[in-house]
Parts: sequence; structure tokens; C-alpha cells
Amino acid sequence: MANEVKLTVTLGEALAARLNAAAAAQGWSAESLAADCIAQNLEVALRHRVLIERIEQIDAAILDMAQAVGELGVPSAGIDLDKICRFGKHADGSDLA
Repeated sequence: MANEVKLTVTLGEALAARLNAAAAAQGWSAESLAADCIAQNLEVALRHRVLIERIEQIDAAILDMAQAVGELGVPSAGIDLDKICRFGKHADGSDLA
């Protein structure tokens, strides 16, 4: 199979004994149990990496939004804010609201 990756794993004596005991208790081979453990850990690592990438994308989007809001909040010399206000002014200059 072209998608297979072969690994050689060397375990210490104590860990190898625990692996063999756990595999025997389930009626599995030590190799299949080790392969399942590695596959599960790789899946968790991949999911973690995707989550970290998404968090970085969200952080970048929040930063972009904050910068846009900051730019919108800066008063511009070319806009007369009195002309875009919802509430007009009385003839004496006091607010209607």
C-alpha cells in the first residue's frame, strides 16, 4: 500500500512488559496495540494543530476588526459631523434631543 508508513519502535523493558500484558489481556498482539495507540495519538495531535491554526485565524480576524473600528473612530477633517447626526439643532444652536 502506497500510503503506509513503517516505523520501528524500541521500548524499554518495563514499558514493553506492560504493553505485552495489556495486549495479552485483550487477546491482541503487542504490535497491533502499539499501532492503535500511535494512531490515536497522531489523531489527537492533528486535531490540536487544526485548533491552534483556527485560533490564530480568529485572532488575526479580531485584530483586523479592531483596527477597522479604530480607523472608523478617528475623526476626519473632511466630514461635518453635524450634517450626519440624527438629531438636528434649534436655531439657537442647542440640540433638539
